[in-house]
Amino acid sequence: MDASDAHLENALDEYNDKVNQLEPLGCSEDLLEAYVNRGCVLYMMEYRTSAMDDLESACEVLESLEAQGFRADAGTFARIHSTMGSILFDQEADCTGEYELVSRRLSELGPHSRHFDRRSIVRMCTDACKNLIDSDSPDVAMPFVDKGMSILNGQSDQWSRNRVVELLGLRAEAQSDLGDAEESIESYSQAIDTAMELMDRGQLEDPEELVMCLVIKAEAENGLGLTDMYIRDVEVAITILESMMEFNRLPDPEVLVRLHHDVAGALMNGGRIQDAEKHLLKAMQISVRGAGDYIDVHGPRNM
Repeated sequence: MDASDAHLENALDEYNDKVNQLEPLGCSEDLLEAYVNRGCVLYMMEYRTSAMDDLESACEVLESLEAQGFRADAGTFARIHSTMGSILFDQEADCTGEYELVSRRLSELGPHSRHFDRRSIVRMCTDACKNLIDSDSPDVAMPFVDKGMSILNGQSDQWSRNRVVELLGLRAEAQSDLGDAEESIESYSQAIDTAMELMDRGQLEDPEELVMCLVIKAEAENGLGLTDMYIRDVEVAITILESMMEFNRLPDPEVLVRLHHDVAGALMNGGRIQDAEKHLLKAMQISVRGAGDYIDVHGPRNM
C-alpha cells in the first residue's frame, strides 16, 4: 500500500466513525458534511456504488435541512452533484442532470468555498466539460468553461496557463458540436497561441494537445474552404510532430505519415505539385524508418 492509499484508508476510517456518531442524532449540517466527505473518499478509492449511496444520503439530509430554511454552502452543493455526475458518467449513465444542478450555483463558487480551492474548481470544471461533451451535452458544458476561465483570468503561472489551453480546446470542441464552426476556429486559435507561447518557454505540458488543436482547427478550416489556412496549420502540426520524433517522443509515426499525405492532397488540388511531392517523400521516409525500427526490435521474421 502506498502513502496515498494509506491516507485514503485513514480518512475513510475517520469519516466512518463520524457518520456512525452523527446518524443517530438526526439531520444536521455536520452529518451532511460527513456524508459528502466519506462519499468523496469512497469515489477516490473507486468504490462508486458506495460513494453514490453516501452522496444520495447527503442529498436527503440537505433536502430536510432546506425545509427548515438552511442553504448549503455552494462548495458543498457543487461537490455533491459534480461527484455524482462523475460517477454516473463512469457508469455510462446520463450525468447531464447533475451537472445542470451544479451550473445553477457556479456563480457563487469561489476559492474559499467548502471542499474547493482555486485549482480544484478548475479541475472540476474541466472534468465536467469533458464528461458533458462526451455525453453529447455541449450546451451544458459551456458554463463550466466560462467558470474555469474566470478563475484562471489574470494568472500567469505555468499550471494556470496550461489549464487555459485545455479549457480553450474544450470550448472549441463544444462550439463545434453546437455548429458554431467560426467560433470554434477562433477558440482553437486562442488555444494554439497560448500553447505556442508556453512551448517557446519550455513550459507546455502536452505538445500532443497543441497538435490536436492544430489538426482539428485545420479540419474545420478545410470544411469552410479555407485551404491556405488548412495547409498552414497542418504544416505547423507536422513540424511539432517531427521534432517530437527526433527526440523519440512520438508514440505513433503513422499520425505524421497521414498528415503528410493529407497536406500533399490539398497542395496537389491547388496545383502545387512540387510542394506536394516533398510531403509525399517525407511520408515515405518516415514509413521506411518506422519499418527499419520495427525490424531492429522484432527481427525480419516477425514482420
